[in-house]
Amino acid sequence: MQVLYLNISPYHNIMENKELILGYWNTRGLAEPIRLLLEHLGVHYSEESYELGNAPDFNPEQWMSKRSSLGLDFPNLPYLIDGSLKLTECLAIMRYICHKYDPKLLGTKLEEQANVDMLAGVLYDLNGNKSKLMYAKDLDKLMFPSFMKEKVDNAVKNIAKALETRKHVADDKLTFVDFYCVEILESINDLMEPIFTTYPILGHYYKEMMSLPNVHKYRNSDKFLKNPKPYNNKIARLGSTPVKKDPPSPLTH
Repeated sequence: MQVLYLNISPYHNIMENKELILGYWNTRGLAEPIRLLLEHLGVHYSEESYELGNAPDFNPEQWMSKRSSLGLDFPNLPYLIDGSLKLTECLAIMRYICHKYDPKLLGTKLEEQANVDMLAGVLYDLNGNKSKLMYAKDLDKLMFPSFMKEKVDNAVKNIAKALETRKHVADDKLTFVDFYCVEILESINDLMEPIFTTYPILGHYYKEMMSLPNVHKYRNSDKFLKNPKPYNNKIARLGSTPVKKDPPSPLTH
């Protein structure tokens, strides 16, 4: 896949007055980093949520019955609809939102953009390994569970190490991968092990991200708190019910 490094926003003039539609399961999952990004940018959007059926079948009919009628080239969740533009895949959606509303979140120089793309790949792998461990009903039947756990641990350790030398995960400046990163780290901390205690720098990073004004407002709003979403879908071994905890308090500088 070829990645283009651009210092301009090719999307900023298209479909300005259309409200974005974000489609996903009624969970945090891959949509929560997108929600955090949209909330940070103050972009109005609505959601189309899909509910997985209950055990034992976990029927996905609610999504499957609609997926072919949405006009998506590659039907999948999450999806974003912006007028005539229809996108799937979490990272592609996040990059589009940045191009349209704040290209600086993609990185402003070639080296920064390269680091952002590298971290996007690192986080994609981390999220995949973490999800396999969380969704596996029987870890003994999962291929190489200890290897996956080791990869998760190593990635978390490397992120903590990177944050020792810069303010954000890819650069000193905030970029879109920070919203992807903080959601992954929070899910690991809440469901697997207390990494914010093991690595205090990750706990500080989490609090910094949650202190962004619009993110803090969102996390303390009825939108987030009134009907809390679980991290994962009903079929998951971990995180299939909402985690109950107090909203994060903002950092004072």
